[in-house]
Amino acid sequence: MKKSIHYIAWLFCAAFAFTACEKIEPDYFDKDANGAYFDYQYAADFEKLLNFSEHIVGDPDTVTVTLNVKLLGYLMEDERTLSVKTKEIEGYEPADVFIDEVVFSNKEYEKEIEIKVKRPELEDSLYAICIYLDGSGDIGTGIKGKTEVNLYVTESYEAPSVWYSHVETYLGAWSKEKHIFLANHTGNDHFYQNLYDEESGLHLFDSILALNVSAVNALLAESPVEPVVVDLPILKETDYPNYAVPYFWADYEQYIGVFRANKFCRFITMMGGSGTKDVAALFASEAGMMKLQAEANNFHKDDVFYMLNEYYNNALMGYPISEFRNLFWVELRNNVNYNVRIPFWWEDPNNLGTADIVKGYFGEYDSEKYQFMLKTMMKDDGADNFIAESMFPFVYDLENATFTWDTSLFGQQQLAGEARLKECYRIIKAANDNRPKPMRFDIPEVALD
Repeated sequence: MKKSIHYIAWLFCAAFAFTACEKIEPDYFDKDANGAYFDYQYAADFEKLLNFSEHIVGDPDTVTVTLNVKLLGYLMEDERTLSVKTKEIEGYEPADVFIDEVVFSNKEYEKEIEIKVKRPELEDSLYAICIYLDGSGDIGTGIKGKTEVNLYVTESYEAPSVWYSHVETYLGAWSKEKHIFLANHTGNDHFYQNLYDEESGLHLFDSILALNVSAVNALLAESPVEPVVVDLPILKETDYPNYAVPYFWADYEQYIGVFRANKFCRFITMMGGSGTKDVAALFASEAGMMKLQAEANNFHKDDVFYMLNEYYNNALMGYPISEFRNLFWVELRNNVNYNVRIPFWWEDPNNLGTADIVKGYFGEYDSEKYQFMLKTMMKDDGADNFIAESMFPFVYDLENATFTWDTSLFGQQQLAGEARLKECYRIIKAANDNRPKPMRFDIPEVALD
């Protein structure tokens, strides 16, 4: 008969409650005795549980359990063997164990004996074996009540008690497959203990986030040969996950652009994905590939709009334009009609005076005009080098609530500040004048020095 792990868990809890404090005292001690006993104080120590779910890393076929044995009487001159045997426990299928010969040297009076336990044949089933000292070797039995240990063996997986709150948010719902994967990924059978601080009673957010990122990177590093069954959330960009390039990105870089972690997060959201399982399935199917190609252009347009919004915020925070590319950058394409927004310096919401300067060169803001300006300067600067904000080379001086000219060098002429603004005007005005009159934008005539 097989018993469930839930039953044995209850059994051990009950045994601990009733016997944890119950000591087994020697009923005699004889200095001339030649016996051995299992060296444990409490009755509960003679009932042991081995769960192979706590021995995942390396997928061992066997796990070694150690038992403490001590001798009675004085040491003797010669080596002595201790006979350790097993017998079945009624009501349980026998656990498969192997015990090496136990030999005490003439200097040993206690030692740990090793019991090699084989992984159970079935999960969620309970096996058992009694390990006992039978006194048939060179060493007899010692203390009554201390010659037998009952070993229960199972392989049963349950969600760790810390699996809630941040753990569930950033690692997703618990599953046996995920538990095994994360244990092997971290090389730690008890990886979940590193996600929670027992002393404070709080989850360790940074550790949880780092585990999500490293595990997602591992799952999406190479094209899977089998369906991915471990479903870890792809986090939102606001969580700043430092994801690495997934296996499929290179094939679609021409559509979705150079990889960035926050771009990856937004792209997966746009594609309707939320975790590694459906992302891998998406890119493993022809239908998924067709959807990607269909959505790639929309994503690129959304990506550029996101960039322009970021640049507006960067300007408001006082960043020099030289830092914009590292903060976020998307390569523009000449044949795409983008959704754009008015640049910070053209709108001038804080009344710094830049709107008057920009309008003096380019007139009132118009989205079609701005797109034309972007594509004109992209062509002149080169798509690999062009930064949209460089057409308006100002820096917000937060301390003095005003602006200064940006000293960063841009364009083929490597100009900065007001000289760069005038160069952009010259190039854009010339390109606009070459358009048919009905298609020309309203750009003022400015006499350049």
